[in-house]
Amino acid sequence: MKETTLNIKFTEYDHINELNVNDAQLIQSAEENLKNAYAPYSLFKVSSAIQLNNAKMVLGTNQENAAYPSGLCAERVAIFSAKSTYPTANVETVVIVTAQENSTPFSPCGGCRQVLMEYELTQKKPIRVILKSGNSKIWIFNSVKDLLPFAFDADDILKKE
Repeated sequence: MKETTLNIKFTEYDHINELNVNDAQLIQSAEENLKNAYAPYSLFKVSSAIQLNNAKMVLGTNQENAAYPSGLCAERVAIFSAKSTYPTANVETVVIVTAQENSTPFSPCGGCRQVLMEYELTQKKPIRVILKSGNSKIWIFNSVKDLLPFAFDADDILKKE
C-alpha cells in the first residue's frame, strides 16, 4: 500500500480591489447578473461570466425548475451559450459567484467541473476559474484541473480494443 497526498494550488484575495481590472470587471458583471437567476426553490442564486479569447463576455445564471433535475447551473448555462454562439473561441476565464454570504467561495458541482474540463481538454489550453460568494474571499485557480484533478476524457471512454 502507498498513501499519496494531492496538493491543489490557488490564489486567495481578500478583496476585489486586489485584482486586475479585467478580473474585477468580470466579477462585477457576474454579480450584477445575479438578479437574472431563477432560483425559486433553493433560493441559492448563482451567476457566471465567461471571458473568451475574442474579447467577448458571456453571462449565465442558474435556472431551476419544479422538475428539480431539469434545472441547470449558471456555469453550464454560460459555457454552453458561449460555445454555441462563438464555437471557435477559446474560454480564457470562468467566474462563478453566488449571492450567498460565506467566508469562503462555494465551488462548482461535480457535473459543472466535468463540463468545464471537457472544454479545457478540447481547446488544449487551461481555463482560469474565479470563485466568489457574497462577501467571501476570492479564489483563483489557473486551470479546471485544479478543481477536478482526476477528470476523465474521451480518450478514457472511447479506447479502441
